[in-house]
Amino acid sequence: MIALSKILDEPAYPNHLPIGAKWLAGEGAGSWFVIENMHIDGIYKVSRYSPKGDLECCGQYILDDVIDLSKEYVITYPSHCSTISIIQKQRTHRFKSLQ
Repeated sequence: MIALSKILDEPAYPNHLPIGAKWLAGEGAGSWFVIENMHIDGIYKVSRYSPKGDLECCGQYILDDVIDLSKEYVITYPSHCSTISIIQKQRTHRFKSLQ
């Protein structure tokens, strides 16, 4: 029988991260995500951080949809350095890396 890894609980919020970073738990790991609207036609800056707050990747992403980052949303899967997925108002939106 194979034991599955434990889902990592949300760690203490690293105080150097911007306000509003969202936690995405994973099996034995997890990441903090910060999404910022660049105010350029669907372009967003997304930064991904380790549980301790170390920068893992950062870049510009495009979203062919309209969202309101001031409203509640959650990060979901798949989310990595190429694609970031969020759920807002029961709808999934995917940011695609421009790099």
